[in-house]
Amino acid sequence: MTKKEELKKETTTKKENQEIKKDVVKEIKEKVLHELDKEIHTTIKDSTLKYKEDLKEEISIEIQNEVAEMVKQEEKRILRGKGFSIFKRDVVIFALFAIVLYFGYCLYDAKYFDFMKSECERNGTCIISGEYTEGNGETKPQEVVKDKDWYIANYGYLLEEIKVNLNPDNVNAYYLYSNDYKLNEIKSSYLLTMAYNKLETKQIKTNSQQIVVEGSDLKGAFEKLFGATNYYREGSFTYNCLNFTYNKDKDRYTAENIKCSKIKNEIIEEIENMYEDGDVLYILTTATIYNKEERSYYSFDNLFEPVVVDVSETDLEKNAKRLNKYQYQFKKANDSYYLDAIVKLK
Repeated sequence: MTKKEELKKETTTKKENQEIKKDVVKEIKEKVLHELDKEIHTTIKDSTLKYKEDLKEEISIEIQNEVAEMVKQEEKRILRGKGFSIFKRDVVIFALFAIVLYFGYCLYDAKYFDFMKSECERNGTCIISGEYTEGNGETKPQEVVKDKDWYIANYGYLLEEIKVNLNPDNVNAYYLYSNDYKLNEIKSSYLLTMAYNKLETKQIKTNSQQIVVEGSDLKGAFEKLFGATNYYREGSFTYNCLNFTYNKDKDRYTAENIKCSKIKNEIIEEIENMYEDGDVLYILTTATIYNKEERSYYSFDNLFEPVVVDVSETDLEKNAKRLNKYQYQFKKANDSYYLDAIVKLK
């Protein structure tokens, strides 16, 4: 190899070494710069986060202090106005109470609360009867208020006496429940059935074949029940399952003595109220037909579809609004009450 070639080779080698050194230096520089940038970024981020947390805490404390101060100011304002508010409330309550008392007195003065009194208190028919003895031995009259219970105890028998006691499995039993009737409009056979209730036991003669009632006895019972014999007419009538026929020659009523079979229907009727008005005693009732097998109530207006189902005989009062209503009127004559009319209210 010539010197020229050696020199050229040496020059090339030096140049290559320089290039390698530059690349190494550049790589080191970049690596150092990257690490430095990373360190600066991390430091700045940590510092920023710490500053942010410190700032947040400082702002939170400041807000809490401001809120506490506002609450104190509001409490003071409320306390200052509370006394006046209580006074104002008390004045309003007193004013309303005074208004209620005034209107209450006006209603009382206008006798608005008279509807709460019993009928005899409204019409002045309550009497004073009975006696009681005071501690000093003095006897004074005791006041008796004529309310519903008093009337039932003293006059409830009037309704029982006019029961026809017909077999409820037969529609004839529903005759008196089907319409309004004055006494003179009721069929004579039904009046005779009512009179039968008034007979004394000894007046009903019974043997194994027949049951016999003398015409004079039934006529006397009729007069006791209705106060007169104006509407008395001889003829046949039915009591329960007994069919009485009239024998004009013997003036007697006879029926075959048979045992009545069990019935599936029953007429239930309860007194809802009783009161007097003038010379008339009113008895208000609720009535229905009870089917024992179905445990259902039927209306006298529809014998084919029950009004209430799944009930017992004692559930009449709680279902009263859906059942028939009646008014019995008894007119007073010679200190006794006699049936004058039956009105179907519903």
